[in-house]
Amino acid sequence: MSVKELILLQLGVIHNQKSWFVPLTHALENVSEHEAKWTPNDESNSIWGIVNHLIFYNFRYLERFKNSHTTFEPIDSIAHTFERETTSWAETRNHIDQLLSEWREAVQKSELEDFSEAVTEYLTLLTLHNAYHIGQIVTIRKQQGTWPTELGVR
Repeated sequence: MSVKELILLQLGVIHNQKSWFVPLTHALENVSEHEAKWTPNDESNSIWGIVNHLIFYNFRYLERFKNSHTTFEPIDSIAHTFERETTSWAETRNHIDQLLSEWREAVQKSELEDFSEAVTEYLTLLTLHNAYHIGQIVTIRKQQGTWPTELGVR
């Protein structure tokens, strides 16, 4: 398996291909706006906040992947990345879905030489980062009592 094939596999599994763990599309399936805003306590993030955080980092790294000269202003605090945008919950869900589709398309169109060691490392870490937060979403849904076990992870 080539590096490109491995990254495509990882991107597919975190996006919408069921494998060893729940993909994001399943983790967000039938989550209402109310459920997306809910937090178990003041120190925890909401599902909506986690999705905003995923949008923030996936967008930045996708732009960097498409154009290695892309730079971004540093952020003041990681907490900023969890803040809700002014979009609706449906738009937020569509945004992350679109970004993950764009990721797969960009990697699919890329050449093998585009996968330097640094690029391969940040793509692998990004997919692990996404998987970590998908697990948090599933945990929050379990705390809410809204997690359907037929989607996986009992």
